[in-house]
Amino acid sequence: MYFMNICTWRPEDEKEVAKRRATWKWPEGVKVIGEFFDLQGCRTINVVDTDAKGLISSRSAWIDVLKFETFPVYPFGESRKLIKKDGV
Repeated sequence: MYFMNICTWRPEDEKEVAKRRATWKWPEGVKVIGEFFDLQGCRTINVVDTDAKGLISSRSAWIDVLKFETFPVYPFGESRKLIKKDGV
């Protein structure tokens, strides 16, 4: 199932988030469809293909510094074509 995560953090946590992200890897079983950094700062958006276990695993290392808005999504239009083309 596809999930979109909107992850935000406080400006004072910027260095901690950058430090962790430099070495953090997505857990096994989580296929990343897309990751985006908000150029205005303090927010990332990602879309992943995973199950509930993978979703929980991907959030567990961040729960103390990030606020998550997570919801299931379904691709349509051009996104659906791109995902099918890439074999996702």
